[in-house]
Amino acid sequence: MAQEKKQSFMKGAAILSASTLLVKILGLLFSIPLANIIEPSAMSYFYTAYDIFAVFLMLSTAGLPIAVSRMVGTAYAQGRKREADRVFAVAFWLFFSIGLLGALLMVFFSNQIAGFYNNPRASYTIVALAPTLFFLSIMSALRGYFQGRSNMTPTAISQSIEAITKVIIGVGLAVFILRQYDSHMWAAVGAIVGVSVSAFLGMLYLVFAKIRQKRRDREALSQDDSPMRSRKELLILLTRFAVPITLGSCFLSVLDSVDSAVIMDRLQNAAGFTQEASESLRAMLGHARKFFDLPGAFVIPIANSLLPALSGAIASKDRRSVDLISSVSMRVTLLISIPASVGMAIFAEPICGLLLAGRPETAAATAPLLSMLSVAIAFNATLYTGNAILQSFGRPVIPVLNMAAGGIIKIALSYALAGIPEINAMGSAISTAAAYFVMMVLNFIAIKGSLPNMDSVIGISLPILLSSAVMGLVSYGCYYGLCLLVSPRIALLPAIMVAVGIYVLCIVAFRAVSYDDVAMLPKGEALARMLKVKKKVRPRHMRQKPAKGPRGARHGQ
Repeated sequence: MAQEKKQSFMKGAAILSASTLLVKILGLLFSIPLANIIEPSAMSYFYTAYDIFAVFLMLSTAGLPIAVSRMVGTAYAQGRKREADRVFAVAFWLFFSIGLLGALLMVFFSNQIAGFYNNPRASYTIVALAPTLFFLSIMSALRGYFQGRSNMTPTAISQSIEAITKVIIGVGLAVFILRQYDSHMWAAVGAIVGVSVSAFLGMLYLVFAKIRQKRRDREALSQDDSPMRSRKELLILLTRFAVPITLGSCFLSVLDSVDSAVIMDRLQNAAGFTQEASESLRAMLGHARKFFDLPGAFVIPIANSLLPALSGAIASKDRRSVDLISSVSMRVTLLISIPASVGMAIFAEPICGLLLAGRPETAAATAPLLSMLSVAIAFNATLYTGNAILQSFGRPVIPVLNMAAGGIIKIALSYALAGIPEINAMGSAISTAAAYFVMMVLNFIAIKGSLPNMDSVIGISLPILLSSAVMGLVSYGCYYGLCLLVSPRIALLPAIMVAVGIYVLCIVAFRAVSYDDVAMLPKGEALARMLKVKKKVRPRHMRQKPAKGPRGARHGQ
């Protein structure tokens, strides 16, 4: 049973990872052309709109999809299918109302919001992005429902539709406006209009998918005579679980928004930069953050798949599945994020040079920011997974408190460092790395309290760190050697390929992965035998525990 649940979790994570990777790549195909054709000052309007949008989006959707996913997953694990549908119905109208309210606030208070960021011309991009909030709110309810049923395919398809149409329409509109009207500001607005249209199309697909699912479930629902909780009770449970998660998720978005405002203020009033120079530095920081987010394509789906799988195992009091799913999710997160941190930090300069080829000065200034932010990739990734584990145990307040502690550090450091002319925007990157490290450590301490039998995070990390270090040294040596023969842009791709190959060999040699981990992959057992990955014998204390619910779990919700 534990193995089946682990396979289901891994399958869901694999589907979402593949789609999210596609989305991230297409996201780069959206933002990179814009960064190359639109002036940095106009791109600052683009990123300012996204900063406030992220806050409103988190307020509207952050905690509720997770709550829906958890409650639907628990209801299905306990055979209460009609209640799972009622959970969705309650959530849908709640999402509808909140999304509509948030979109209207963005429209009617766009001038005030732009003024807060010391970027008044960003009001037009804020208005253009407002409809996206409404569409994504509805999508979040639908995705939470499907993920609660461990069906990640509708989410994956909707994400792909959204990403593809965003590139086509958004970049197309920006290019058209630049050619016809030669206005960089309105080109940024046109790009964001494309985002709103793509969100609408993604939402439309999910609505039709839910209608089809309801038709397929009609017979099973009619045979379910289990008692259901009232809509009022379900609404209370949804909000009770969602509010702490929303506060936690919002905290990160609010931090980024406050950080942007602090950076703009300190650059102008303390470091002595002009408005235009500050806008350019803000745009470069936005570029670095965009590249920094790319590894999340692999990690966020793990967290999204983890929650319903782990909640179901907790509800079923399946302790072995709880330990397995938690350990695997953390190990996979570290296997992806640690080498991503090392690789992105080492190759920051050629990556920026390649992606921002049309603006070499911008690329040169963005590279140090990306290199520093890359340190935080592993911290950020493990934070997502750790939050999902704690939320599955009905402890959503803990991540909020941990993020609040990290947030204080982030704002304080940004304020102090951004006012120093020699450091300027780098202060934001340094404060981000420090804040995520603190949050991650505090999460690990809390997780150990709920899962004393989960594999040691330090034990998991050491062989991965060693593998990543060897990968970094060999691949950078290869890159440096190739640069003597060809241009840095051409040398980058083979160096990355070498890095991947060396890393795979190292994690096998240093036993960073187990036989079971490899066996979860397609043709995994044959691959494990080929790579000579041995089966791991679990410690006695992890094999002989009685079958009871893990500490901290709350059943029946």
